[in-house]
Amino acid sequence: YHDYLKYPFIRPATSMARSPLNQTYDYIIVGGGTAGCPLAATLSRNFTVLLLERGGSPYGNLNVSLMQNFHIGLTDMTPGAAAEMFISTDGVINSRGRVLGGGSSINAGFYTRASPRFVRQAGWDGALVNESFPWIERRIVHWPKLAPWQAAFRDGLLEAGVSPFNGFTYDHIYGTKVGGTLFDRRGIRSTAADLLLSGDHENLDVIIRASVQKILFRRPKGLSLSLYIYIYIYLTGDAACLYPRPTWSDSWRI
Repeated sequence: YHDYLKYPFIRPATSMARSPLNQTYDYIIVGGGTAGCPLAATLSRNFTVLLLERGGSPYGNLNVSLMQNFHIGLTDMTPGAAAEMFISTDGVINSRGRVLGGGSSINAGFYTRASPRFVRQAGWDGALVNESFPWIERRIVHWPKLAPWQAAFRDGLLEAGVSPFNGFTYDHIYGTKVGGTLFDRRGIRSTAADLLLSGDHENLDVIIRASVQKILFRRPKGLSLSLYIYIYIYLTGDAACLYPRPTWSDSWRI
């Protein structure tokens, strides 16, 4: 548990055999990546939340935390590692995160805001998206210190005519720029998992190494307004049943 002392709301799935989760939740989020972590943190301010992550913790893993080990963490796909191989729909072999924090725990750490065009095509509220960016940036994004090869790459883009030069900016704009980074000046990585510290830990449970096997929808007799959702997660050969909090006044359980 030494990796979890700073994050007491994070538990390995094996701990549930000794101390099961005997409670209901308003929200259960499957996947603790770059979307699941901030969603869990913000929802926990007003609701009870359970976050389930198939991979392990990024904390205490030097292949995740140290910039000098970035290439190792990205290419190590042994069982239990932070990355796993996948093949994209167009046949490209790549790596993806299998760890709390998702891709932000294994990628090169470059940060930029989504383009306004992407936000529009996704159907998101542009004003709300723009309000959300600073919340992320204050917590896990840093001003980069360019290495010599990075400065040379920047200069090469400008010499090749990729202009204008926009300096340092988080915005997704045309030309050459210097964006943000998830690595601080010491070369220590921040990840989306760090956003969980902004949640209400009284309302938040995070279970790692938990693979969701089955989701069942059931409607209790006589209660037509809401459904119970049962989620079975794989725990070292056993199954555990977890279910969100019902919205009706009289609680019902099996």
